[in-house]
Amino acid sequence: MPHPRFSVVHFLLAGTICSSIAMESAAFGQSMPHPAKTVRAQPKNTNKKTAAPKKLGAVESKGGPEEVHVGGHALSAQGVTRRAPGGGLMRLETRAGTIQSVTRDFIAKQPPSANPVQVLALTPSAFVTLTEPYGIAGGNLMLRGLPGDHVGWIYNGAPVNDVGDGGFYANQTSDGDNLKSVSLMPGSVDIDTPSISAAAGSAYAELIDPSHRRGGFVDFSYGSYNMHREFIRLESGDIGNSGVRAFASFSNTEADNWRGPGKFTRKHVDFKMIKEFTPESRWTINASYNTNVLQLDENPTKEQFGEFGKNYDYDSHYHLNNKTNYYKYGLDAFQNLIASAPLSVKLAEGLRFDDTPYLWWGSGTIGGVSTVEDGKTYSGTQPVDVDVANGTNVYTPLYFSYHRTGNNAKMTWTKGINTLTFGWWYEWSRTNQSTPVSYINQADGGPANIYGDYGPHIYRTSDGNRWYLNDHNTFTQVNMLYLGDRVKLLHDKLELQAGIRLAMVNRKVGSYVPNIQQHRGQNVFEPLPQFSASYKFNEHHQIYVRGATNFKMPNDNTMFELYNIDGSMSTAPSSNVKPEYAINEEIGYRYHDDLLVGEISFFNYNFTNRQMGVLSYFGSAPMSTTMNVGNQTSRGVDIQIGTRPIFGHFRPYMSFEYLDATMDSNIQYLNDYLRTKGKRPVGTPHEMGALGVDWDNGHIFANLNLKYIGSQYSTLMNDEKLHPYIMDTVTLGYRFSNKWYLRSPQIQLNFQNLAGSLYRNGVYSMSPFAHATTGVYGTQFASGTAPTYTLSPGFAVSFSVSTGF
Repeated sequence: MPHPRFSVVHFLLAGTICSSIAMESAAFGQSMPHPAKTVRAQPKNTNKKTAAPKKLGAVESKGGPEEVHVGGHALSAQGVTRRAPGGGLMRLETRAGTIQSVTRDFIAKQPPSANPVQVLALTPSAFVTLTEPYGIAGGNLMLRGLPGDHVGWIYNGAPVNDVGDGGFYANQTSDGDNLKSVSLMPGSVDIDTPSISAAAGSAYAELIDPSHRRGGFVDFSYGSYNMHREFIRLESGDIGNSGVRAFASFSNTEADNWRGPGKFTRKHVDFKMIKEFTPESRWTINASYNTNVLQLDENPTKEQFGEFGKNYDYDSHYHLNNKTNYYKYGLDAFQNLIASAPLSVKLAEGLRFDDTPYLWWGSGTIGGVSTVEDGKTYSGTQPVDVDVANGTNVYTPLYFSYHRTGNNAKMTWTKGINTLTFGWWYEWSRTNQSTPVSYINQADGGPANIYGDYGPHIYRTSDGNRWYLNDHNTFTQVNMLYLGDRVKLLHDKLELQAGIRLAMVNRKVGSYVPNIQQHRGQNVFEPLPQFSASYKFNEHHQIYVRGATNFKMPNDNTMFELYNIDGSMSTAPSSNVKPEYAINEEIGYRYHDDLLVGEISFFNYNFTNRQMGVLSYFGSAPMSTTMNVGNQTSRGVDIQIGTRPIFGHFRPYMSFEYLDATMDSNIQYLNDYLRTKGKRPVGTPHEMGALGVDWDNGHIFANLNLKYIGSQYSTLMNDEKLHPYIMDTVTLGYRFSNKWYLRSPQIQLNFQNLAGSLYRNGVYSMSPFAHATTGVYGTQFASGTAPTYTLSPGFAVSFSVSTGF
């Protein structure tokens, strides 16, 4: 298979939407002042009711409303305002529907390596687990009991879920120093959201805007487990009178594995350029390039954790009596490029055109190892002649290569009380998944090439071809048309919105090794209507209702089988996996004033053809596949409340979620059905609660965050579960005044898991049942496969020094 090329990069030279104004970046160059009184933004008027204070404004955009700060509090070089509600864990929202956002005030005080999933951990709907302390390897997200591959992620206007299985890899997006905001919309998407993986809702992450001032920013970190990180961002400032400004940044991060052998490495580049034509028209180019090598760990069962603790893992040395458990076979090596070019243009009064072309390219492997037996060397279903001795270890990683381009264009027309939106999203992608066989040094056990699919160290068959156990191409073509209308009535107090998305997905799979069936296809058509209404009683109170439909495409690996080195089948195609369809209703209430911001929302989901991930192994390489578990109902309540500064400099935040979720179907298992109807879905805590306290006087700052996670089941039959636990992080720091060319230099300490507790923090692979059970038709099933778990990283501390210049 040829190595991927960058020829489609030329596709980027078009435009997209980016409606936020660069208020934060424009202030990066200012010094950090001493606390000052806030200047009210509304004019005095003694004859009629005053308008709402303009300290925080709201515009509807994919990243949610943008904050506008008025007063004597300038931003630090990190973008901290000291005014955002809840220390940056809330934002004043006006959208009809739940939206939970974090902004720079919170993000800047997390470890500089923090990723978009990690910073959502305290929001009421999100259940986030990390497998290492710093976010280098991303993180796992559950949203109202739904896994992260059910959340449609949009990064700078571009969809960034894995087009094949819906997975989102947060470590491949921005650096924490460049992350402007992350907004979570549980249960719903905006009508123009380009996603086929959004049954649980959507999330939007965005880079900061380039500064109007020339300069830059540097950040150096060192921490536990030999973590070190170097980051630099260079800002062009306004380039003459061209309306162009840009930044480019580079980071290098490394850390040892906290619980076993191996290490994590990550190199990352972010770039953003803005061209402003007029105050109402702009073109933006965003690009993020990432390369990482991550160490995977073996994940224990409950019994293995009790016996070995964190020491249940790969071997740190190559042992001749156990050749397949060497840690160098458990590597995740990947490189990718995400780029978008949003254009937003005012064509005439009331008429706008927005267009977002984008590119997603990536390639890499999940490591694996196999042992050759005489006469058992296969490619797919057929034997092949390969010159390899019996008992030889060979490197058999799962190799992935992605090419993905698309464009999302819309016209928006406002006339009087009506705003009409019409748009078209188109995407084409190719995903190659293969299992190449390459050399392992039989003396020390190291793979000759961790990518396994190119270079000279690849096994070849007797006819000179590369030896592949499997080799598939999946082609996915998406067309989505959307039409919506918004009406404002009663002096803009009442807002009604209605619309529909028409999703048309064509998927084809072709195999390049012998298979049971060489080609398979799937065509999906999903009409997705939505409706919302909101009413503002006055500048403080708002109520809203929303009804939305969403869907998730089945994983592409349900359409093909995988074979082991001896020709035996590892995973089989699924015949009953259909697109998951979700209907969501919610009703909510918001309140805000000069001090307090709060929201409560009640929600109800109904799912049909609920897709549930099941982990299988190809040799030693983990691979997720999918099963259809029928229908599911989820309902509950989310609450969050935060304040602007009180008692001088405190900004507390609290959130809570109660979730009642049940499976509504018995699930087929072999020739019977398991009695799962009425059981609770895997990985779904009944309750979660968070407390965040931020204190910041402009120089000294401190931050305490706690999150309680209730108990959760790890089997479909609810016969094994995780116990409740509390996760904690603490930040301490000091900002200095400007000195020489240094702007707001600061030092920062980040602590995680202060007690150093070792516990299971999430389900890695669920199982149907852990103990003996009886099927619906009386079949006696002996004890099943035990589920496995991820472990919470131990105590970690990092020290960072940063400054603008």
